[in-house]
Amino acid sequence: MEEIIVRPAAPGDLDAVWALVRRAVQKMREEGSEQWGEDYPTRADYEEDLRRGRLAAAVSAQGQVLGCACITDEPETAYAGVPWAVEGPALVVHRVAVDPALQRGGVASALLTYAEDWARARGIPVFHADTYCKNRKMQALFRKRGFVQRGEIHLPGRSLPFPAFEKLL
Repeated sequence: MEEIIVRPAAPGDLDAVWALVRRAVQKMREEGSEQWGEDYPTRADYEEDLRRGRLAAAVSAQGQVLGCACITDEPETAYAGVPWAVEGPALVVHRVAVDPALQRGGVASALLTYAEDWARARGIPVFHADTYCKNRKMQALFRKRGFVQRGEIHLPGRSLPFPAFEKLL
């Protein structure tokens, strides 16, 4: 795998991000996961992330979009009942997507490293995330990177739970 550069997404990245997300949704469906679908995420979610400066893009040296994630320090209301080890300000990552042709190539790890560095630079001591219970790949990546499952959340429109993870930075 060539060098992976993670940076804030630019307006010119949006079409490539959305095309990548649609391919990722198709692969999830093929693997039996209904984590994402027609209702979520939407292009409007990524447009809003971009507008608010919270969309990160993983790109090749040539500028090809390889993956993306929403990185924010805004509180996540769905996490209210999770027994976190550390309460208070936290980095939250949402909508991590990697081009299916490049999965298991370090793109998601590069996005998580970028998010951790982003949090440390802002003095945020903890990283929170969640993923669908059937998304074994993301759960394994979280655990490999030192995250601990602290509970589960339930999201509208999804019948199964989402394990909630925490990493102290």
